[in-house]
Amino acid sequence: MLRARFAATVFAVASLALVPGCLTLFSKTEVVRGEESRRPIRFENPQAADAFNTAMKERSKNMGGAHVGVPFVTLYAKNRLLSESAHFNDCVARCDTDQDGTITYTEAAIFAKVKD
Repeated sequence: MLRARFAATVFAVASLALVPGCLTLFSKTEVVRGEESRRPIRFENPQAADAFNTAMKERSKNMGGAHVGVPFVTLYAKNRLLSESAHFNDCVARCDTDQDGTITYTEAAIFAKVKD
Protein backbone atom coordinates (compact mmCIF):
# COMPACT_ATOMS: atom_id res chain seq x y z
CA MET A 1 0.00 0.00 0.00
CA LEU A 2 2.76 2.43 0.95
CA ARG A 3 4.75 1.46 -2.12
CA ALA A 4 1.74 2.14 -4.39
CA ARG A 5 1.25 5.64 -2.90
CA PHE A 6 4.92 6.41 -3.27
CA ALA A 7 4.87 5.25 -6.90
CA ALA A 8 1.75 7.36 -7.59
CA THR A 9 3.36 10.41 -5.98
CA VAL A 10 6.56 9.99 -7.97
CA PHE A 11 4.52 9.57 -11.16
CA ALA A 12 2.49 12.73 -10.43
CA VAL A 13 5.57 14.84 -9.70
CA ALA A 14 7.35 13.53 -12.79
CA SER A 15 4.30 14.26 -14.92
CA LEU A 16 4.11 17.85 -13.66
CA ALA A 17 7.80 18.36 -14.31
CA LEU A 18 7.47 17.11 -17.88
CA VAL A 19 4.40 19.22 -18.72
CA PRO A 20 5.55 22.86 -19.04
CA GLY A 21 3.31 25.90 -19.07
CA CYS A 22 0.10 26.91 -17.43
CA LEU A 23 -3.52 25.91 -17.65
CA THR A 24 -5.76 28.62 -19.12
CA LEU A 25 -9.52 28.27 -18.89
CA PHE A 26 -10.60 31.48 -20.68
CA SER A 27 -8.52 33.98 -22.63
CA LYS A 28 -9.63 36.77 -24.95
CA THR A 29 -7.78 39.53 -26.81
CA GLU A 30 -9.91 42.49 -27.91
CA VAL A 31 -8.67 44.75 -30.73
CA VAL A 32 -9.73 48.36 -30.17
CA ARG A 33 -10.37 50.84 -33.02
CA GLY A 34 -9.95 48.12 -35.64
CA GLU A 35 -11.83 50.03 -38.37
CA GLU A 36 -9.53 53.06 -38.20
CA SER A 37 -7.41 53.82 -41.28
CA ARG A 38 -3.86 55.20 -41.21
CA ARG A 39 -3.35 58.96 -41.32
CA PRO A 40 -1.35 60.20 -44.29
CA ILE A 41 2.06 61.42 -43.16
CA ARG A 42 5.28 62.56 -44.81
CA PHE A 43 8.80 62.30 -43.49
CA GLU A 44 11.47 64.94 -43.90
CA ASN A 45 14.03 62.30 -44.92
CA PRO A 46 14.66 58.54 -44.62
CA GLN A 47 16.45 59.02 -41.29
CA ALA A 48 13.30 60.58 -39.82
CA ALA A 49 11.22 57.65 -41.07
CA ASP A 50 13.66 55.12 -39.58
CA ALA A 51 13.78 56.93 -36.23
CA PHE A 52 9.98 57.18 -36.08
CA ASN A 53 9.37 53.54 -37.05
CA THR A 54 11.94 52.26 -34.55
CA ALA A 55 10.43 54.32 -31.73
CA MET A 56 6.89 53.28 -32.70
CA LYS A 57 7.79 49.58 -32.56
CA GLU A 58 9.18 50.01 -29.05
CA ARG A 59 5.90 51.43 -27.75
CA SER A 60 3.27 49.09 -26.45
CA LYS A 61 -0.12 48.67 -28.09
CA ASN A 62 -1.48 47.17 -24.88
CA MET A 63 -4.35 49.14 -23.34
CA GLY A 64 -4.65 46.99 -20.23
CA GLY A 65 -6.81 44.10 -19.31
CA ALA A 66 -7.86 41.79 -16.54
CA HIS A 67 -6.38 38.61 -15.13
CA VAL A 68 -7.85 36.28 -12.53
CA GLY A 69 -6.05 33.16 -11.46
CA VAL A 70 -3.64 31.41 -9.18
CA PRO A 71 -0.06 30.40 -9.96
CA PHE A 72 0.05 28.15 -13.03
CA VAL A 73 -3.74 28.34 -13.55
CA THR A 74 -5.41 31.25 -15.35
CA LEU A 75 -9.14 31.28 -14.78
CA TYR A 76 -9.89 34.43 -16.81
CA ALA A 77 -7.66 36.68 -18.90
CA LYS A 78 -8.72 39.57 -21.14
CA ASN A 79 -6.34 41.92 -22.96
CA ARG A 80 -7.15 45.06 -24.94
CA LEU A 81 -4.82 46.03 -27.79
CA LEU A 82 -4.87 48.95 -30.21
CA SER A 83 -5.10 48.01 -33.88
CA GLU A 84 -1.99 48.60 -36.00
CA SER A 85 -3.55 51.65 -37.65
CA ALA A 86 -4.74 53.16 -34.36
CA HIS A 87 -1.30 52.64 -32.80
CA PHE A 88 0.33 54.30 -35.85
CA ASN A 89 -2.09 57.25 -35.69
CA ASP A 90 -1.53 57.78 -31.97
CA CYS A 91 2.24 57.72 -32.47
CA VAL A 92 1.98 60.19 -35.38
CA ALA A 93 -0.17 62.53 -33.25
CA ARG A 94 2.44 62.47 -30.45
CA CYS A 95 5.42 62.78 -32.77
CA ASP A 96 4.23 65.48 -35.20
CA THR A 97 4.31 68.26 -32.63
CA ASP A 98 3.52 71.10 -35.02
CA GLN A 99 0.73 69.05 -36.70
CA ASP A 100 1.86 70.01 -40.21
CA GLY A 101 1.68 66.46 -41.62
CA THR A 102 5.47 66.13 -41.93
CA ILE A 103 7.64 64.42 -39.34
CA THR A 104 11.11 65.89 -39.13
CA TYR A 105 14.18 64.07 -37.84
CA THR A 106 14.18 66.32 -34.75
CA GLU A 107 10.55 65.44 -33.96
CA ALA A 108 11.28 61.72 -34.45
CA ALA A 109 14.38 61.90 -32.22
CA ILE A 110 12.42 63.61 -29.44
CA PHE A 111 9.59 61.08 -29.85
CA ALA A 112 12.10 58.24 -29.49
CA LYS A 113 13.53 59.70 -26.27
CA VAL A 114 10.23 60.47 -24.52
CA LYS A 115 8.66 57.39 -22.94
CA ASP A 116 4.95 57.22 -22.15
